[in-house]
Parts: sequence; C-alpha cells; structure tokens
Amino acid sequence: MKSNTLAILILAYCILVACTRTSPNAQLVQADSLMQKFPDSALRFLQKIRPEELNSLEDRAYHALLLTEVKDKNFIQQTEDSQIRIAVQYYDSIKDIPMQAKSYYYWGCIRRDQNNHPEALKKFFTAITHAQNISDNKLAGYIYNNIANLYLLQRLNEQADSIYQITERLAIQEKDSNLLADVLSQRGMIDINRGKEYYSEAEQKILLAFKISRHIAQRNLMAKTAYSLSLLYGRMNMGKEAVEFAKLSLNNQDNVKMLYRGYLLLGDAYYKTVQYDSALIYLNKALYSRDHSTKAGIYMRLADIAQKQGKLEQALEMERKYSAYLDSAQQKQQGAAIVITEKNILIQRKQSEFKTNLGQLYYYITTGTAFFLALFLVLLKCYKKKVIYYKQKEIEMGKKLEEVLRQKNEQISFLQKEIALHHYSQTEKQTLKEELHILKTERQALLKESYEHSEVCVKMKRIIQSYKKTDKSNERFDEEDWKQLIAETDIRWNDITIRLAAKYPLSQDEIYLCCLHLTDIPTSHFRYLMECSRDAIYKKGKRILEQKMKCTDKSISLREFLEQFL
Repeated sequence: MKSNTLAILILAYCILVACTRTSPNAQLVQADSLMQKFPDSALRFLQKIRPEELNSLEDRAYHALLLTEVKDKNFIQQTEDSQIRIAVQYYDSIKDIPMQAKSYYYWGCIRRDQNNHPEALKKFFTAITHAQNISDNKLAGYIYNNIANLYLLQRLNEQADSIYQITERLAIQEKDSNLLADVLSQRGMIDINRGKEYYSEAEQKILLAFKISRHIAQRNLMAKTAYSLSLLYGRMNMGKEAVEFAKLSLNNQDNVKMLYRGYLLLGDAYYKTVQYDSALIYLNKALYSRDHSTKAGIYMRLADIAQKQGKLEQALEMERKYSAYLDSAQQKQQGAAIVITEKNILIQRKQSEFKTNLGQLYYYITTGTAFFLALFLVLLKCYKKKVIYYKQKEIEMGKKLEEVLRQKNEQISFLQKEIALHHYSQTEKQTLKEELHILKTERQALLKESYEHSEVCVKMKRIIQSYKKTDKSNERFDEEDWKQLIAETDIRWNDITIRLAAKYPLSQDEIYLCCLHLTDIPTSHFRYLMECSRDAIYKKGKRILEQKMKCTDKSISLREFLEQFL
C-alpha cells in the first residue's frame, strides 16, 4: 500500500514538473527592455548579474544571447563564441524559432568580427531561414544588411547591391529609419566605386541617409553617413566639403575600430586641400589601426606628402610599406571563399528541402495520379454517355425529319395530281396552288434543317471556325466529304448537280464549287475547304459563268445564277 502511494506521489510530481514552464529571469527581461534605446545601460545591467542567479538552462541561454547582442550594439569586438554557442544549442534543442533566428544572427556577427566571412555567411543564411519562417521582417532586414556588408567588403559590388535593395524594401516596410539610413549610405558607397558617372546618384542616396540620421539623432549613423559624404566629396575634388564632413564623422564616432578610418579620411581630405601639416597629424593618428587596408591607405598618402615635400628617401620607405600592407590586405580578401560558401549553402539547402519533401512528393504524386485517373475515367464515361445521347438525338431527329418530309412529299404529290386531274374552278385551283406553295415552302425549310444537322455541314463549320481562330485546322475536307456534300445538295435542291452536269460541261471541282455556293457559307470561307486562295475561288467562279454556262451578264454572280437555275 505504501509503495503504491509513493508511486502515485512520484507520478504526480513528474506531471507537475513537466507541465510547469518557468518564466525567464526578471533581471534578464529588464535588460532586454533596455537593449534598443539604452544598450550601454543594458550592458552594465547584464554584467552585474552573477552566474549563480541563473538557475535554469533557459536563463543561461537567454543571458548568453543578451550579452552577445548588447556587446554587438555597443560596438565591442567579439572574437570568442562560447557564450553564443550556449544559446544556439539550447534554442535548437527546444526548436524556438524566433530565438534560433536571433542566436544564429549574433553568431554570424561574431564570425564577422573574427574576419571569418565565409563562416559568418553560413550563420546569417541559417538565421534568415528562421526569420522568414516566422515572418520577422525587421530581423530579416538586419541579417540581409550584414550579408550585403560582407559582399561589399570583398568588393562583390553587384551581389551586395542586390541584397541591399531587398534590405531597403524591408526597412521601408517596417518603417525602420536606422536600417534605411544605413542601407542608403552603403548603396551610395557602391555608386562611388562605380565611377564618376554615378557620383550624382551616390550623393542623392547619402544625403538622404544623412538627413534621416540627423532627424533621429543617431550619432554612429551620423558618423557613418558623414564619412560616406566626405569620401564622395573628396573624389569630386570638393576639398572644403570633404574636410567638413570628415570632422563631423569623427565628432560623432563611438566605434573605436571606425575611428582610425575616420582619421585617415580627414587626413586625406586635408591632403587634397594642400594642408599637409594637418594631414600628417591625422594620418599619424590613424597608424594605430590594425587593419591592413587602412594602413595601406595611410602609407600611400604619407608617401605622396613626403614626395611633395622633397623627402625622397622617406617617400620610398612609405611606398614600400604601402605595397607590403596592400599585399597583406589583398591576401585577406575572401571573395572567392564567400562565393563558394554561398553555393555550398544553396546546395545544402536544396538537398535538405529535397529530403524533407521527398515523402510528401511521393504522397502527392500517388494521390494526384489516382485522383486524375479517377477524374479522367469519370469524364470519359460522361463524354461517352453524352456522345451516345447526342447521336441518339440526331438519329431520332433525322427519323422525324424523314417522316415529316415523306408526309410533305405525299401531300405535294397528291395536290399536284388533284390540280391536274380534276376540273376545279379558278378560285378552287388558286386555293390549291397556294396550299401547294405553302407545303413546298415547309418542305424546303425541313430540308434546310436536315442539311444543317448533317455530318458534312457540321464538319465544314468546324474547319472554318478552326481556321478563323488559329489559321489552321487538324481536319481537312476529303473526297468522301465532297461526295456527301453533293448528296445533301441534291436532296435539298431537287438533284441540281445532276441537272447542272447534264446541261453544262462542268468538272468535279466546279461541281464542288457550285455546291458550296448553294450553302449559307460566305464565299470568303470557301478557301478553307477547297485549300486555295480567295482570289482563285473568285476566278474559278467567273470562268464557270463565262466559259461553261455562257452567261454574258457581267453583273450576275455564280450564286445568283444557280438560284435562278433552281
């Protein structure tokens, strides 16, 4: 009994633990709330939290993510990824997609700071996949921006600009002024690299970015856009403006890493305004930079100044250092590695999608095939029923028409005999003749209806409609069809083809043309059935009238002549 009670208590405890979800540490939530507007305060707050205060895996992962994020926002270069790995492993294990997106994004930022651009690109692509799955367009914008920055660093300008355009659309959609200003500034830099003909476009983009950064009072963004403007005006030989914006960039720069590039920019601007002493001050300040590309630019300018001042030995020494640092910077270029990484990522993604969807594909193919086969069989059965129904209707209609025609013919024959054999008064004869005329008219209408429902007439209409729609037809009017047309014409018009052939020396083709003229088909459509030009049809009709039928009246047509012959 005691063992049963103990088992129940243990089971109840397990259920309680499983169903209870601990809420995140309140201090972490508070630090997260400070992240966007006060990243420096958030950093100090997080640094005060002691490890023993983080009681759960969730808290430790959340703390690791926030600490990585806040350092990135405070422009602290991170080369160690042990913290962010804690977050990635935890959020991957519980499949928390929003947090997975952020974790992989900041892991990519660390790889970027390590100058391991191919690995950074892998992390960013993983992050963008998660962000798109939850439609987090704001985060997606920042991820795309970082991807484009990596391309731009490797001078893959076209690829960078295409990604920046996506980022720009997302920034506008999310009304993110910070991101929009940053993107416009970067796109302006691409235009600068394209050459003089693009300087005007570059100026428009960067001035708009500078205006936005001033409006939102974002110091680092102002520093970045002012830097871009100074670089542009330096290229445009507007030295005064280049110096002004270079100073503005330095005054607003909080990022130490960017500070040395700012010194180089201001030194370069002073050099272009022939203020060599001022240029030397800032160029020497910039020498503390560890970036080989920046140092190459510094030594290039120092060599130029030494040469201008007649210090040839110093100029040669500066040029030697310039070449050394330039070679080193070029060796660090990872453009080819990034392109290979991108291809590998796309291949892996496609393979993963293929494996994931293979089962579904088989299911959809099997289900779809079965469905369409069943649908086809049903439609085929319906079609056959419909064909049989219409054929029966045609047969019934044909029989009715034949019966009515037989009756009309008998009535006409009877009236003709009555008029010929009996001596009726003039009034009675006139009445009988009128009755006979009505019967003949009704008979003609029945014959017309019978002709219009005939197979040959229906086929002629199909061929004509096909030519009118597509200028071609899969069917053609063959010899059997012409024989059927002659038979139908003779039924309708009292053996007219026999009478025409007896009176005029007409060829087979000329008989065919006469039959077509006795239908209701326009003359312009005859060419579709006789497979010749419209002009040939008119010439043939004229030749029949003039040479075969000896008709001298030029105003009469073949159709009119045939109607008189009836």
